[in-house]
Amino acid sequence: MSVIINNGIVTGPEEEYIPAHLSFGQFMFDQLKKGGNNVALINAETEESMTYREILQQSVDLATALKKLGLKKNDVVGLSSENRFEFIITSLAVMYCGGILSALNITYTPGEIIHLLQKTRPKFIFISPLAAQNFYDATQEVSYVEKLIMYGEYEVVPALMYNSLITEHVDINDFTLVDVNGYDDTLVIKCSSGTTGMPKGVMLTHVNILTSTAHMKYYFSQSMKITNHKILTGMSLIPWFHAYGFIVTFTVLSLNLRNVFLIRFDPHQYLETIQKYKINMTTIVPPLAVFLAKDPLVLKYDLTSLNEVWCGAAPLSKQTQRAILERTGLKSIKNGYGLTEVTMGCCVDLTGGSKVGSCGIPGPGVRVKVIDLETGKRLGPDKEGELCIKSAMRMKGYMADPAATAASFDEEGFVKTGDIGYYDQDGYIYIVDRLKELIKYNGFQVAPAELEALLLQHPGVAECGVVGVPDERSGELPLAFVVRQPEAQVSAEELIRHVADRVSPMKHLRGGVRFIGEIPKTAAGKILRRELKKILPIPKSKI
Repeated sequence: MSVIINNGIVTGPEEEYIPAHLSFGQFMFDQLKKGGNNVALINAETEESMTYREILQQSVDLATALKKLGLKKNDVVGLSSENRFEFIITSLAVMYCGGILSALNITYTPGEIIHLLQKTRPKFIFISPLAAQNFYDATQEVSYVEKLIMYGEYEVVPALMYNSLITEHVDINDFTLVDVNGYDDTLVIKCSSGTTGMPKGVMLTHVNILTSTAHMKYYFSQSMKITNHKILTGMSLIPWFHAYGFIVTFTVLSLNLRNVFLIRFDPHQYLETIQKYKINMTTIVPPLAVFLAKDPLVLKYDLTSLNEVWCGAAPLSKQTQRAILERTGLKSIKNGYGLTEVTMGCCVDLTGGSKVGSCGIPGPGVRVKVIDLETGKRLGPDKEGELCIKSAMRMKGYMADPAATAASFDEEGFVKTGDIGYYDQDGYIYIVDRLKELIKYNGFQVAPAELEALLLQHPGVAECGVVGVPDERSGELPLAFVVRQPEAQVSAEELIRHVADRVSPMKHLRGGVRFIGEIPKTAAGKILRRELKKILPIPKSKI
């Protein structure tokens, strides 16, 4: 992979080609045909499977049924479900119809659901039993949702049953997809992570997703060349309603690989699935990385089939990466960087470990600049500022929020990521933390991720999250919420000293340490600092 640094802009290799028809639905339709009778998806919990041909047939049957129900081009269809076969089939069917898929987190409260429904105004909403009650309650407050469509065998709430829609067998060869304008037509609305406030609906076009899929295929190809291995079976745990899980899973399917999916994280089942199905490739997030690095259970399973592990969604420390490599025998972890607003993967590290801690160089056709937080001017190598990104994967905008859309782009058309980072002399990108989550202590900026990485080095710490405690004199004081390892007796004072011995005085845990049972996180594994801050105020520390 080559990179060019010119006038403060880091540019990745040449852009990858995408199909000239610019329809992601047509692309997936064609790839599913090629997959034929090969196994496409396996539910690790039930061991049920579906072939590519079966997925294609059922998605065409469902698309035909949706058209008969009145679904038209650019109508929005909501979908809230855990990972299951119907999720993929529904997504494809909506794409074939030229509809817009709005995938929603199954853990959203009725208030959060209503907030997003008011922006997206879906015509139909597909729901699983896990999400049914909250969505039913929310839709009683709006008039534009015509039908709730329920997965499963039982009518948990009043709804049209999904199984009743796929009874008519349609000849695939007689089926025609709705034409789309791939540059402008929205394909999916993905929710921003909402780590600091209410989530926004990110509009991604057919070209956005096609380009992202082409990039991931490129990364797979480059990685297999470098390490001389093959990817035959992938594993999917990250929820598909999240952009990270959605794009990776559809990429794996577009390559006609076998994909084993999990509905939820269970430590034994997770490790057993890797061992049983000889998983080659999987994606993880930092909390899962910490599990692989520290949990003694990991050493009881054979994980040697793994040769591709990608980590994203939040910064991953060098120490955690090295610990995973030592325990699993992996040669490297592909630390990547992306955000929903630029269709996820913008950078991936394919060096094989020579740039540990980096999230790699910009992907094909991706341009990255780092700007000064005060002046907005471009910065050179090794200088921290806000990362800004421009690429064919740049979002169309936020649904029904023109003000937020305008504020997310700069005058050169770059997306302002809100992430603090820098690039080195070779053009490799490093992420420090979120701009909005930096702690301001006496005018200094303290990155929570740095302190969390230090705390995780302590054998008594299982999980942690650092936030700023309001302080009248200093602005904010760094405070750590910590989950102890089972049977660990580590004290707050011990952890405060552990950090103080390794960082400059401005980064000391002057807000103290507070032990809790669980760190709240998003579905993609990002720490929900706003939820931690709700636990405040706490008694002022005397440290």
